[in-house]
Amino acid sequence: MKVLVVSDIHSNWEAWQAVQAATQGETFDEIWCLGDLTGYGPDPALCVEQFRGFPNLRAIMGNHDRVVAKVESPVGFNPHAIVAAYKNMARLNDEQARWLAANPQSLMVAPGIMLCHGSPVDPDEYLLTAQVATPSFTFMAEKGITLALFGHTHIPSFYEWEAEAGLSMDQDPLTGTWFTLHLDGTRRYLINPGSVGQPRDGNPLAAFGILELTGEKACMSFQRVGYDIAAVQEKMRRDKFPDILVTRLTVGY
Repeated sequence: MKVLVVSDIHSNWEAWQAVQAATQGETFDEIWCLGDLTGYGPDPALCVEQFRGFPNLRAIMGNHDRVVAKVESPVGFNPHAIVAAYKNMARLNDEQARWLAANPQSLMVAPGIMLCHGSPVDPDEYLLTAQVATPSFTFMAEKGITLALFGHTHIPSFYEWEAEAGLSMDQDPLTGTWFTLHLDGTRRYLINPGSVGQPRDGNPLAAFGILELTGEKACMSFQRVGYDIAAVQEKMRRDKFPDILVTRLTVGY
């Protein structure tokens, strides 16, 4: 099975369109979205409408989706994120909001494979180091999860846990490199494809992943693609989005 893995699109239509164009020659059995389709950006309705039309989509809610879909209030959000969330909320019709609200916060998409937004144990946790990921690996071992794909940090990440040694490692998710995953239980993986719509690793290019599953082995590739950042920024300035959300797209942070 071949899967397109995306996360944190954040209402950035131009970035998502660039990912679609970059993968036009590929045939995917499924699309896995790791949350935060909305928030921050100017085009939530376009993004939601297209994603809910995909017949092969497996999607979960992120923390911004929960607010935009009116599942919860923006407790803990910074002022800029709150402004953007309410702008996003106003741009969705009732049917689109209901679809967004109906997505689960985590999802088992295959035996031993989990989709989550923050971490397997907490949808709002930021997995920024292998050390922080240790409790998640313990949880995965207890539940028989060999691969968990997550988002939320907007940073491509590859954490690997060796069962026999009980050690977690942080591999460099090099763009275009295919990483072999052993799904037989000897190792466990936490992988973040990065953010499509608002990268925060100092690289403004839209990030996504391609996953190929074959029995007890898999291959994962991290990918980047450029998009028309100026066009998104023009929309955001016109609609009076906070300046910090506009300018950060240029630097990828």
